[in-house]
Amino acid sequence: MFILLAIVFGTLLFINRLPDNKPWFLKLQHHYGKGYNYWNDEPDEDSNNTNSNDQNFTVPLDSLASKGILNLDAAAGNFKIEGETKDFLDFSKKGEIGNYELTTSEINGGKNISIKLQEGRAHGSFRKNKVDIKLNPKPAWNLILDIGAAELDLDLSNYKIDTARIESGAASMNIKVGELNPQTVMTFNAGASSINVEVPKNSGCQISSDSFLVSKNFEGFDSKGDHIYQTSNFASAQNKIFITVKTAVSSINVKRY
Repeated sequence: MFILLAIVFGTLLFINRLPDNKPWFLKLQHHYGKGYNYWNDEPDEDSNNTNSNDQNFTVPLDSLASKGILNLDAAAGNFKIEGETKDFLDFSKKGEIGNYELTTSEINGGKNISIKLQEGRAHGSFRKNKVDIKLNPKPAWNLILDIGAAELDLDLSNYKIDTARIESGAASMNIKVGELNPQTVMTFNAGASSINVEVPKNSGCQISSDSFLVSKNFEGFDSKGDHIYQTSNFASAQNKIFITVKTAVSSINVKRY
């Protein structure tokens, strides 16, 4: 048992010393997620790939919709949610993994948007799967992201986020949360991952982490026992952010801006 712990902690130290701040699982020549083989040899952006199948679609704005649910079910790749759109949602994909399909349905006062790979259309091996999503800042959003081995960049600072649930395999995540909502609840359930979260200083924040063998850096947080950490202004702050982390071997950093 002690030998196993020594190996795992040695691996964490090795990961943190990699030169370009990417975790080891995104440096391998290839990695796997949801049954797909993702080759990460980073071909030139200008190179012509005859298998490439770029894709774009939008969800039109509904002025009566005050809520939005985004359910993204995807394989390995690079995923970004950032920027604003005058539509309800903008989606862009570059790569040869196959096409995504979009379905929408009406909910009470809002829209439920589901984006997933078309069944039977995805290639088993691919070089590129780059997805960019922009959201309208007016609705309050609930995000459900189910991805494989991935790089995930979410700048949510201009959105009203009610909830964000992220399920992933080995992943590198960079997430920035804003202060436009009275309460934001975030849940991470991931494999071996590097998770970096930025939260506003004016918002009270609580972190609950019962993860196994985690390297933690919670800047500006006080331990309250039972794996609970809070900012000093948690009780008095008008806006609150709740973060729950459930991962295996991971590096987790939460800092205030």
